[in-house]
Amino acid sequence: MISISRIGIGCHKLQGGFEKKRSYNIIRAALDNNINYFDTAPRYGDSEELLGEFLKGNSEVFISSKVGLSRLNHSKLQKFQSYFKREVKLVLKNNFKFAKRFLDNKLQVRYQENIKKLNLSSNLNKPCLILRENDIRASLTSSLQNLKRNHLDLFFLHEPEQYLNVEEIIDIFANLKNEGLIRFYGLGFHRSLKDTDLFDESLVNLSMFNEDMISINENSSSFSIIHGAMGHYKYAMDQIEKNKYDGPIDFLNKLTELHPSKTFLIAPSNNHQILGIKP
Repeated sequence: MISISRIGIGCHKLQGGFEKKRSYNIIRAALDNNINYFDTAPRYGDSEELLGEFLKGNSEVFISSKVGLSRLNHSKLQKFQSYFKREVKLVLKNNFKFAKRFLDNKLQVRYQENIKKLNLSSNLNKPCLILRENDIRASLTSSLQNLKRNHLDLFFLHEPEQYLNVEEIIDIFANLKNEGLIRFYGLGFHRSLKDTDLFDESLVNLSMFNEDMISINENSSSFSIIHGAMGHYKYAMDQIEKNKYDGPIDFLNKLTELHPSKTFLIAPSNNHQILGIKP
């Protein structure tokens, strides 16, 4: 049985360089608010290294990482451009109402387009890749070195639908567990699960938020991890729906009450977005 906070931190926004202080503040705020779960991946740039530096191998914190997508190696210039762009947008949103409306509308359109692409790709894409054991072990070894740990709490196969040898990969994960290198393993999806998705009980599933979760009380005891709930609140719900909640944190807290066997990931841009969460 996995015993972790009902809210976890998705770490794809945690970066080093110009972003390091902000990233450290987010990690510190999460821990101060009794959030003990962080989800990272080699794909997420510097986030594994940042967690390793900050936590210094702290085994009381539950960490998941992944294998299956290549690392995004952004140059220092690209990182600075991203940082500068984000800071300019923040100043504009905080000081000009028209800029906030424009940027929020732009994000909403982008969110809807991304959801459509994800739904389309999950229906059309066919598996075409093979992931070998030596690549899996090399990725895990690198993650453990970055995190300054001798084992990983949870190891996901990133985007499993792209692989032809998923059953073989799961057997490799089981061997890694027997060797004490990982505690749990599972499949990490960038889509919501369907009724036709049936998985072995040994697997932990990471999947996208489904709006049905808003109105349906959970009757399953199987543990799973959900990402994308905050994006749904911000960009998919109209104002009438949002008025049912006292802000995004209230929405998130109510989801955890409805689904006690799920952990919901959030990806805060700053430490203030963590305040008020009930982990």
